[in-house]
Amino acid sequence: MAFLMKVTGEPPGQLFELRDDETVIGRLPECAIVLDPNGVSRRHAVIRREGHNFALIDLASRNKTKLNEREIPPKQEQVLKSGDRINICDVEMIFYVTMPPPSLTSPEVVEVTDGNDDSAMHTLDASQADMLACSIRPEAKLKAILEITRNLSSSLKLDVVAPKILDSLLDVFPQAERVFLVLLKDGNDKRAIRQTFHKLRPYKRVGVKAPLGKPSAEESRLTISRTIMKTVLDLRKAVLSQDAGNDANLPTSASIADLRIRSFMCAPLLTPDEGAPLGILQIDTTDRRQFSQDDLDMLVAVAGQASIAIQNAALHEGLLARERIERDLRLAEQVQRRFLPQVEPSVPGYEFYAHYHPAFEVGGDYYDFVHLDGDRWAIAVGDVSGKGVAAALMMAKFSGDTRLCVTTKGCPAAAVDQLNDNLCAAGIEEKFITLSLSVLEPAQNRLTFCSAGHFPMMIRRANGEIDELGGDLSGFPLGIMPGLSYQKTDTILAPGDVVVIYSDGVTDARGPKEELYDSRENRRLRKRVMESSGSPRAVGRAIIQEIREFSAGRNQADDITLVCFGPVAAAPSEP
Repeated sequence: MAFLMKVTGEPPGQLFELRDDETVIGRLPECAIVLDPNGVSRRHAVIRREGHNFALIDLASRNKTKLNEREIPPKQEQVLKSGDRINICDVEMIFYVTMPPPSLTSPEVVEVTDGNDDSAMHTLDASQADMLACSIRPEAKLKAILEITRNLSSSLKLDVVAPKILDSLLDVFPQAERVFLVLLKDGNDKRAIRQTFHKLRPYKRVGVKAPLGKPSAEESRLTISRTIMKTVLDLRKAVLSQDAGNDANLPTSASIADLRIRSFMCAPLLTPDEGAPLGILQIDTTDRRQFSQDDLDMLVAVAGQASIAIQNAALHEGLLARERIERDLRLAEQVQRRFLPQVEPSVPGYEFYAHYHPAFEVGGDYYDFVHLDGDRWAIAVGDVSGKGVAAALMMAKFSGDTRLCVTTKGCPAAAVDQLNDNLCAAGIEEKFITLSLSVLEPAQNRLTFCSAGHFPMMIRRANGEIDELGGDLSGFPLGIMPGLSYQKTDTILAPGDVVVIYSDGVTDARGPKEELYDSRENRRLRKRVMESSGSPRAVGRAIIQEIREFSAGRNQADDITLVCFGPVAAAPSEP
């Protein structure tokens, strides 16, 4: 004699003997098997017996009938074999050609732990409720765990692995309605959700009808009980509850009531090394008493493997992101250097030297040589506050503005006035620029100088004396206050004079004991310029070499920019 055993629904474990030639299943009281949930048609399906064979027929029901997870066409016989699973809305039944084993028909008592359990799992349901033994064989569970482990190791992309895990869990736990994996964001807020993966059995939700391959509206609007998530993450232990709505160990929650969660299992995802929370893995249903302690053991095992995979995936993504950033920075460095002069000016009777080295791949220092009308040259050295990408972007914009202003204004003071107003109008907060702007007239050896908060210009005269210009007229850096009027000063250069303009990366270079290369107490730069003989190129190289020796391999503190130029002394004539 054949039997139907109810796996899910109330009461679980109920056994129906199929004695008649036709056993009608539906909502009407006169049906042989009466199912209560909404969504069940009045006459939903029938099981017909023909000799020793049995066949399932869907009676054109509204929400369909499933055989082994597949919808069957209406009015067509489907031959049944022992172990077949029949799903009608949220009720699942198993067909047996003989009496099911006693272990499946006799409910067993499940051991429950209390709140002081220090094991890897923690069960919040304190009631010793009877539960239907899981009808999935132990070897099937082991196979599922191996399958999940293989999936986790098959890819470092969680978007690929997570859906396979959830599908496997739904196969192992046919009584489950929802299964989802929630990942948390990094940071101080341990409840901020970064990403959610979920699977939902469409037929399990009352009144929901979803064609194969098309998620229902409810399936696409997954709602998570934050009460359950918070409880599990706070305890750092897995939780099993047979009736969440009436569980005294769970906080009262509207989300649990609204979602109609009754029986659920939830395991935290923790980093293997520090036990930091990564997220949760949860399975739930609207029926009571659906999961056993063995089920929770399996979920904890899967969660442990998933945690390792998630951490590995995060490390892999971090490495890829770092590689992308480094590649972009290398490209940005190349682009930035294109904004700087590619060659030094070729001016009869003059020599120029320039050195630029950012603290990072890109920097905020800037220098330029601009050829003006009348065979004049503008020499600009600027320093954007801060370092890195933001300073480099600001420098790129500023370099174009400087060329425009110095070309149209001609006078360095007027150009600086315009640059200051432009930068203030841009409204870039917490960013300013110091600028040294000079205009050289080689025919007259005249140098006109203006400073916006930059270091004084240092001139080593041919006789070895040092002049510092601009200390008394240096105004505010650009971008601090609009409408300022900057001052200028003139000087005449003689053959053998060397002009030195530098950024704070030169003076702020650090020695082995964190001492500055140039300070008020120790004017190393002034001394180096005074003692250096020869052309502007020789002086510039001597300064850079001394900074390298002083720093002794320490990391560069700031962007270094150095510009040296001056009229070249005539070589002595041969006798």
